[in-house]
Amino acid sequence: MPESRHLLPPKQTLLLILLPMLFTFACLRLYLHLVHVQHIYPGGYLVHHLFFGVLITVPAAFILAFGPQNRVLKLLAPAALGVGAALMLDEVTYLVATKATDQDYVSNLSLGGAITLIFLAVILLLALYKFHRDSA
Repeated sequence: MPESRHLLPPKQTLLLILLPMLFTFACLRLYLHLVHVQHIYPGGYLVHHLFFGVLITVPAAFILAFGPQNRVLKLLAPAALGVGAALMLDEVTYLVATKATDQDYVSNLSLGGAITLIFLAVILLLALYKFHRDSA
């Protein structure tokens, strides 16, 4: 079966993941530090934005793994991956290294850990971009 998928250029892929990830992270942290933590409890269960990140990232990753078949998905899937990654990476330190209180979420530890994880994700994206740019 001939390959009918056309991949996006590496720079476009980089920007479609990186910019939504950084924008989502910045907006999320600004909102939470300025407006304060607002938890939601559907059915009595606390839902963190980590879960929304998973719900966004998994379908985006599956679409990208099989190759989007139309132009809209080629653009939306990487952007969704960036948004979902930001939502997940933002909460890892908070949930793992703190007692997960409202005060912990806006603590220096939570913010520093989130910034570190986002920084590492950016480094990985840039390394992947360099590798794919050089091999193209």
